[in-house]
Amino acid sequence: MFLLRFRLAFVAVCLTALAGLAHGELRAAELLVYQGKMIADDGNPILSTKDFTVTVVRDESEQGGTLYWTVAETGLGELPWIQRFGAAQWRAGNGFNLQSSAATLANPLLLHVTEDHTSLIPIALSQITDGNKINQETVWKQGPLSYRVVGRDKQQGISCWRLLGFNNFGTKRTVWVDPVGIIYRLEERVTVGQGERHTLELALMKKEALSTEARTRAIKAFDAFAALREQLSLKLPVAEVIWNDEQLKQLREQSEPLVTIAQSTPMMQIAAAAKKDLQIQSGRRGGVAALMNRAVGRVVSNPGFELYRGEGYDDANLKGKITILHFWDYKDAPLSPPYGQVGYLDFLSRKYSDKGLAVFGVVARPELDDPTQRSRVRVSARKFASFMNLSYPVVADVRGYLEELGDPRRAGAKLPLFVVLDRNGKIIHYKVGFYEVDRAVGLKELHDLILVQFSE
Repeated sequence: MFLLRFRLAFVAVCLTALAGLAHGELRAAELLVYQGKMIADDGNPILSTKDFTVTVVRDESEQGGTLYWTVAETGLGELPWIQRFGAAQWRAGNGFNLQSSAATLANPLLLHVTEDHTSLIPIALSQITDGNKINQETVWKQGPLSYRVVGRDKQQGISCWRLLGFNNFGTKRTVWVDPVGIIYRLEERVTVGQGERHTLELALMKKEALSTEARTRAIKAFDAFAALREQLSLKLPVAEVIWNDEQLKQLREQSEPLVTIAQSTPMMQIAAAAKKDLQIQSGRRGGVAALMNRAVGRVVSNPGFELYRGEGYDDANLKGKITILHFWDYKDAPLSPPYGQVGYLDFLSRKYSDKGLAVFGVVARPELDDPTQRSRVRVSARKFASFMNLSYPVVADVRGYLEELGDPRRAGAKLPLFVVLDRNGKIIHYKVGFYEVDRAVGLKELHDLILVQFSE
């Protein structure tokens, strides 16, 4: 009932918003603004609803054109700003294509985060390739879906083709597209996590022609941000981006010029988000640096870890060997790469345990403060360790040793935290976040540090 009321209200808003749009011939460059919602079929509709806006600069050419897009979202997570923009080309004569088949930066994405899972949801781009050739007989196959025209409907006063995208299980997607291939409305069935079904709806709220000056300014801004993303050498898409020192340096150098370039373009919000993120992460770096300076040189003694998995452990194990303490949540769900980099850590443990290296995974989760929750945490950690086939012991920080050592979460950072101890139990290395990965040895910085310690 809620979903029916939402749909009626959603369509009514769209009709009102587009009542004043011009219905003339297509311009060379247009600004398209879409409003959308994704809502779960079950559960609390307020808590499960994600609202989003997709803004598109549609730049047409004789051969097709380019769609420059940004996406903004609220509710159940938000993608990092560096992934909230992009560009995609469509080429006339290449056949019908809806351009939304995978979770890549070729099309806008939504981040959907719950306690049990993290999902990237692709959104259809506004232009169907060869959409101007659609007629009553149009059918095509794209990925797992087949598409066919089932009629014509009026959408915001425009006569649109209604397309169904379906598979053996039924209709997956319904799309209303105008005579030149622009999507006016879309309804889609989306499954996330462990089979949780959602309805995603998208509607065109604004369409206006862009002047030559506005078009040039917008494309210049998109190109500048795309060049920055290329320079940063990121592996995208991901749910979270943690900048290294070199990347932060590049962001500092380009932040103000990018803000200037983005003025009066759809990239303004992206530029503001980038500037804010730079300030937050720079402050976080300073806080983590202070914790590192305080921790290095201290001797780890009597942390009171509780063994969860592996062979016998006591505090005496932290002396006499080179020791790595890997503080992380060790949850079995949701599972997402790079899994705290435990795979590379396990590689080091297997390779150097006979030479005097000891590795301990340390479960650091807020639930450990409640003794009644520890059994659940223990089961979760054991499941994860079994899933990853870890060779090193997993213990739990049940007495809050990390707080005494210097919890990076207090500085706004996130785990994992890698702490290396020398043979006397003294901290010689404190690293928050992920290491850069080397093909030959994995976590090269950590690997090289261990070899130096072996040589002393």
